[in-house]
Amino acid sequence: MNKNNLNEWLSYLEQLHPTEIELGLTRIGKVAKDLKVINFDAKVITVAGTNGKGTTCAFLEEILIEAGYKVGVYSSPHIQRYTERLRINQQEMPALLHCQAFERIESLRGETSLSYFEYVTLGCLVILNAQQCDFILLEVGLGGRLDATNVVESDISVVTTIGIDHIDWLGDDREKIGFEKAGVFRALKPVICGELDPPQSLQHHALSIKADIRYAGKNFQAIVNEHSWSWSGKKTINALPLTLMPLQNASTALAVIEALDLNLSDTLLKKAIGQAQLAGRLQKVSREGEVDTYLDVAHNPQSAHYLASQLAHLRKPEGKVFAIVGMLEDKDLTGTLSETNEQVDQYNLITLHCYRGASQQTLLSHYQASNDPLADVHCFENIADAYKNVLKQANESDIIIVFGSFYTVSDFLTLSQG
Repeated sequence: MNKNNLNEWLSYLEQLHPTEIELGLTRIGKVAKDLKVINFDAKVITVAGTNGKGTTCAFLEEILIEAGYKVGVYSSPHIQRYTERLRINQQEMPALLHCQAFERIESLRGETSLSYFEYVTLGCLVILNAQQCDFILLEVGLGGRLDATNVVESDISVVTTIGIDHIDWLGDDREKIGFEKAGVFRALKPVICGELDPPQSLQHHALSIKADIRYAGKNFQAIVNEHSWSWSGKKTINALPLTLMPLQNASTALAVIEALDLNLSDTLLKKAIGQAQLAGRLQKVSREGEVDTYLDVAHNPQSAHYLASQLAHLRKPEGKVFAIVGMLEDKDLTGTLSETNEQVDQYNLITLHCYRGASQQTLLSHYQASNDPLADVHCFENIADAYKNVLKQANESDIIIVFGSFYTVSDFLTLSQG
């Protein structure tokens, strides 16, 4: 293997462990201790939640960079390039740095078997440790309590939302899932809960470890007006700009900033909130003169509900919404499509050609079982054929939305850039 070739390293990592995901901190904890990536000089903010982790991190990242700090963000999964998983002041790190980090892990891990996600998490932590950041934002991959990111001792913990997803690993009800997410909390340290209806399990855990928890709707809140919104915590900020990304996640980010006691100006906060963006989150990709086209990684009922609410604002009078949808088969397909049905005039269902990818026929059967399946529906074997079908019909008064999975968004970006 060429140790300076990132693709060869990633291929090697995929074959190392019998499963892509294996929750637990015992194995990764041992290697992390040897690598000295459990405690950082930087302020570490760990962000868990069913939905909204990436956008909350994006709001925080924009605010902290605007304030002049050096900010590292670790997130997953990537959409097109592996190097998207780690950015320092919004810049991806070179592939060579990732290769060098992997080589260091390989030299230290001995007989310890690491899953793909554990290995790449350690690799990014190694790079972050060398970058001397002021702040590090860690987006939890799956759950919280047993996720690889939880090996790091954080200064502030965040939970964005609690919904039903990943039931094979986290359980099939909000109380079980809430307990898993609460596993990132640290005793006596600040916790920001952006979930407006937090499960009892989450609240009890915070109480049992005496975490300094601050709840959305109780200790801070967002109030939306016609052309702006306001935030109130210990102080009030008025005339914040509206954004396509969820305002509840912006509100959660502002609560984190308050907990950090940075005393940033309202002007800076408003500017940063307005500028924040994230690939695959209602990302507009159409050029002038083309049909408005958006990409969104919404893949469960909770995120699809938000997507539908935004489509209601984005759609034009007399215009139609054309959706291209590809999903993984272990998601709540029926529930997700039920949330978007009211806003979608035509579905173009595609087969996702990846591990766990649902076929067009599987999607069709779940659509037929969803609430109010009244849209025009077409099925395609790939995204290219679906997009051709949409372009034949859509005009400038319409909207195209591509959603359902990170893989779907990635495939569309590859198609449009090809």
